[in-house]
Amino acid sequence: MKKWYLTGFCFLALSVSSASFAQTERLMSVASNPNGLSYFDITIKDSGLLNGVYKGWCGDWTTHIEHNVDYNAKFYSPYSELPEGLVDHPENLDEVNWILNQHFVGKTSPGGFGVYTYSDVQLAIWALLDTFYDDSTAGPYSPQRVEEIRSQALSLGSDFYPRCSQVVGIILEPRDRTTGNRVQTTISEVPRNHFPKCVIPDNDDSI
Repeated sequence: MKKWYLTGFCFLALSVSSASFAQTERLMSVASNPNGLSYFDITIKDSGLLNGVYKGWCGDWTTHIEHNVDYNAKFYSPYSELPEGLVDHPENLDEVNWILNQHFVGKTSPGGFGVYTYSDVQLAIWALLDTFYDDSTAGPYSPQRVEEIRSQALSLGSDFYPRCSQVVGIILEPRDRTTGNRVQTTISEVPRNHFPKCVIPDNDDSI
């Protein structure tokens, strides 16, 4: 991940956002996407800017998350400093955000390998973010399609930063509401124009 710096104007917009939209508790849950467009759907439940349902992806293969269970959650920009261990390779989050904005699912592989599935996209994301993963929790996929996505992201996605009309992969850090233990890191596709002046907040305190 590369460093991005806010202008003085953006700092002002961000401070307004912080004062207006900070919440005391945020809840999230995951559930199967009914249309096979993403690894799962992420529902965010609060009275703030992020309230709603979004396409979501797994950012940490080695940690489990239950479907249809509410978790306390904190949120981070993929362009800010993340807590240690939230993802194995945060330096590749630019490339992951590039992938999210290509909307691969349902498109035809230019190499003649068929139609991209959500599992192709998810495995390419794991290949970029995880030190260890396998395909045991993935649906139908093609190794050739996964490699197409991964290699394109590495060649075209370095230093990618979404435009206001695009989506940003907000990083969620969900924790068990009883034990406080961290569960699976997730990535939610949030339209950048959800945020005041399209300024991507650094973290949960800014939303």
